[in-house]
Amino acid sequence: MSMPHIGLIAGSRLGSCAGFILVAAMIAGSAGAAADLPAPVADWMAKAQRDCPSGFADKGAVQTADLTGDGRPGYIIDPHRLVCAGEPHLFVGDGPASIELFVTLPTGEVVHTGGVLSLAYQVAPSGEGGPPVLSFQTHDPKSPTGSVDSYRWDGQNFALIGQRSMALPPGE
Repeated sequence: MSMPHIGLIAGSRLGSCAGFILVAAMIAGSAGAAADLPAPVADWMAKAQRDCPSGFADKGAVQTADLTGDGRPGYIIDPHRLVCAGEPHLFVGDGPASIELFVTLPTGEVVHTGGVLSLAYQVAPSGEGGPPVLSFQTHDPKSPTGSVDSYRWDGQNFALIGQRSMALPPGE
């Protein structure tokens, strides 16, 4: 089960990066200390810390949310919330970073489903009920306007359900 890093394609405009992250932070709760995290999530964070021996800081990078609609916790790691002293561009710099997704299966096993190269993300309830919609503000050099790519858990992985360009419509 893996979710590839996603580039961008086309669609409609969404608000600012700051607003995007704010909504995600309001919906997803902050996870506890590394000791409280499931092994795959803690391992990912430990590797990030090893990559930054000069001074690692976690500014709430791990968020928890029900990503599959079944009540079990999911985990989102946002490298935009990691800091490495002396290496300001190690995790993100001023561009997109791979937002990593982990889900808890019915067996209780937590698995890493992959990441989405993104500037920001949002977790929003689905209007249809069930799994929430995960939207990522993406950026790709081939399409400098960026897009918002939306995914929803399909029972086995995150399926792309929509792509909207962030370009302004003509005349705006």
